[in-house]
Amino acid sequence: MDTLVEIWNITFTALLAISGAVGVLAISSTRLFAFVASYGNQTLYHGGETHADKHSFDIDKYVLAHGRLFGVIVAGLSGYLWIISKHGPDVYSRSFLMTILSVSLVMGIVALRHIVWQKHEIESNLAEAHADPLTGLGNRRLFDLEMSRALTQRQRQGAPLCLLIMDIDYFKTFNNEFGHLLGDAVLKEVADITNEIVSYRGTAARIGGDEFVALLPDSTLDEASCIAEKLRVAIDTTPLRYDGKEHSLTVCIGVAEAQVDDDASSLLKRGDSALYAAKDAGRNCSYRHGSPEPAVLTPCK
Repeated sequence: MDTLVEIWNITFTALLAISGAVGVLAISSTRLFAFVASYGNQTLYHGGETHADKHSFDIDKYVLAHGRLFGVIVAGLSGYLWIISKHGPDVYSRSFLMTILSVSLVMGIVALRHIVWQKHEIESNLAEAHADPLTGLGNRRLFDLEMSRALTQRQRQGAPLCLLIMDIDYFKTFNNEFGHLLGDAVLKEVADITNEIVSYRGTAARIGGDEFVALLPDSTLDEASCIAEKLRVAIDTTPLRYDGKEHSLTVCIGVAEAQVDDDASSLLKRGDSALYAAKDAGRNCSYRHGSPEPAVLTPCK
């Protein structure tokens, strides 16, 4: 029995020491704490079954936001338990134990409420920072993040990755002849159709002016080419109704598949090459770039 008590005392002291060390680390340096925790820039997705219904949550940012609060609670409770275990009476009254339990419970509830509130704040701020205010699609910042993550995943797992780059044909004409309100309506219409077709396979974004992009993880060049053609046809056959009039919309799309040695710059460059080939071919078409082959007319079976 004495041996068991001694083992328990050693185990209890070791756990308190480890917990206290973790708490002190979190208080002194949240970045080091996140590094030691080895989250490695992970992103959690929760929500619906499709990509469009999911919401991303960056674990590293979450740790950095809450590390100090976590450290204070852990270090405080560890120190408190150590003090009463070493310097408290041999027998504790029921009221004393209930007080300890109540204080711990209140601290836990306060910490939990703070964490939940901060979590919603972080997600709300991230959503606003990564959204294009006009179309609701992702913006250039989100696209750059997703591109970096997708390329890293491709290099690690070897899964295919394709990029679509799309321009609206003669977009300046809409602004110059009909005004910027119609130009905004054109951008919104194209964005809605793009999101509807692309969201189940990847991430769509507006990266500036009338230029849209889509990342398609786990899609081969042929599969991405078919998606590009489906998107082009949907825009071509869906007239925009605005102010009692109908306006026809067409787009050019360039398709490129990531290669082993690709980075974001080289993949975008080959996507642009395919896009310019589509423009040179007369617009309202999609071309693909199968490096090192030149851009060719997109097949879609």
